[in-house]
Amino acid sequence: MGQHHTAPERGAFSERGTGRGRGRRKMRRWNDSDHERKGGHMRHHEHSPHSRGGRHRARRGAIVTAALLLLDERPMHGYELITELEARSDGRWRPSPGTMYPALNRMEERGLVDVEEIDGKRQFSLTEAGRTRVAEYRDAKSDDEPAPWDDNGHGERGDLRGAMAELVGQARQIGRFGTPEQVEQAKSVLADTKRKLYAILAAEPDEPAEPGDAE
Repeated sequence: MGQHHTAPERGAFSERGTGRGRGRRKMRRWNDSDHERKGGHMRHHEHSPHSRGGRHRARRGAIVTAALLLLDERPMHGYELITELEARSDGRWRPSPGTMYPALNRMEERGLVDVEEIDGKRQFSLTEAGRTRVAEYRDAKSDDEPAPWDDNGHGERGDLRGAMAELVGQARQIGRFGTPEQVEQAKSVLADTKRKLYAILAAEPDEPAEPGDAE
């Protein structure tokens, strides 16, 4: 049976490597000391676009891109990569261990990273193939293309999604706990907001909406 290959997503690394480890699948190699536990269970910090706190789920392939770029700076263990991504994204992206560690395992199988056991933690560093992949990514990346930790729901679009999530949450609270009068007021506000959004969509890109329509 022939192998099936999918093209890498634009702006993200492919996980294919030198071929080392091809055709076999390794078991998970998570290290308990590498990630947090709470009440005997792993704490998952990767949130959906509608999660509280405005955090956003990374687009597919971003975790591999981000990990390779960080490892190009210095070797790190898995939990260090998680916290570094959280810091660089201003707290908006903290990949869960269930996302980070399998990605690192796949990168190891594809010959992109080497692993060394240090003080009970598995430290990852780039192989020559991994550094080549980083160089290829940087050559193909446009100057205005953000880093993967900056392209994770940040900026104006990310702020809009966060505002939408907050609006939905507030409307649900009123629907569940508000008085009939409050529910009617909320419906009126939402109807007015919908009208203003339609006015924004109807306006030309360089033409502001009519005064009072989108203010």
